[in-house]
Amino acid sequence: MSRVRVVATRMPALRALRGKPLAPGIAERLAAALPEDRIELIVEPSEEARLEAIGEAEFYCCENERVSPQLLKRAKRLRLIQAGGVFLERLGTERAAAAGIPVVRFPMPITESVADHAMALLLGLVRNMPEASRRAREGGEAPPSPTRPDGSAYNWTHLRGVRPLRGMRLGILGLGDIGRAFALRAKAFGMETRYWNRTPLPAWINRRLGARAAGREEVLRTADVLFLGVLLGPETRGMIGEAEIAALPEGAILLNIGRGPLVDQKALLRALEEGRLGGAGLDVFEPEPLPTDHPLLKLPNVIPTPHVAGGDDDTLVSEIETFFGNIHRVLAGKRPRGIVNGVKWR
Repeated sequence: MSRVRVVATRMPALRALRGKPLAPGIAERLAAALPEDRIELIVEPSEEARLEAIGEAEFYCCENERVSPQLLKRAKRLRLIQAGGVFLERLGTERAAAAGIPVVRFPMPITESVADHAMALLLGLVRNMPEASRRAREGGEAPPSPTRPDGSAYNWTHLRGVRPLRGMRLGILGLGDIGRAFALRAKAFGMETRYWNRTPLPAWINRRLGARAAGREEVLRTADVLFLGVLLGPETRGMIGEAEIAALPEGAILLNIGRGPLVDQKALLRALEEGRLGGAGLDVFEPEPLPTDHPLLKLPNVIPTPHVAGGDDDTLVSEIETFFGNIHRVLAGKRPRGIVNGVKWR
């Protein structure tokens, strides 16, 4: 059987899995999702290189990014576009429909995992989970609360610093797919969301997310919780420093699940030590691995995790399976699932 060509803009889950020791079950699932004797995978972040490769491609995998008219014109054999993302406003589903190419949308497992992890960090901080867990195991300093007639002893260690999320103001810098997935979770918890994004977004996205666009200064000034959703680049390196931290309301919480260098770590440490910030949920650091004796790790108002928000190997391989599941369905003569642009499958 000849191989089918699949062109992809990026495949970070595959990059993360390749070259590392894999459990047998993970290795078998990866081999089943990407059988080298059946699939020729070309991952090309360069638009020019994708245009060169797309002529013989039957499947195209992308995220929420523009599929150019030039690519559609050259893609003479293209049968399906597989697009992962929360929304697809950039892709151009109508252009693909006009070219007769079905577009399938699906939520990306890694995006969902990162958003879940960020919400877990936030809940851990506002519910004071580390201290609550410690006191449940070790007890508190004050005499325990009395036992009530029903046998319960409410807050028997007199724990403070436990708040609801409802009504808290969320600020998001960078409303890409992860920021959008987090905003949806915040909406479900009753949070009020303002965001700054480098490019304007359609009003229907704001309505779906329950979010309002604002300037960066307003987002900082009003954020009880600040979520960093930008990519790391020359413009964003160190974008949260002393001035930005000072602009936040006193007691605000910082969530960084992007990259460590987005934040001036020394300024963050000072603000946490002085109580200017109420807490930080950090999955990324500079450097990584962060030395175990780093002072950030000693602070009670920091919940650190070792760059694991994207999940474990199971999450990574499930993302690859999600991208290639419909391809295997088509190769088996079945209809793909999740067509969103109205093109009837032939």
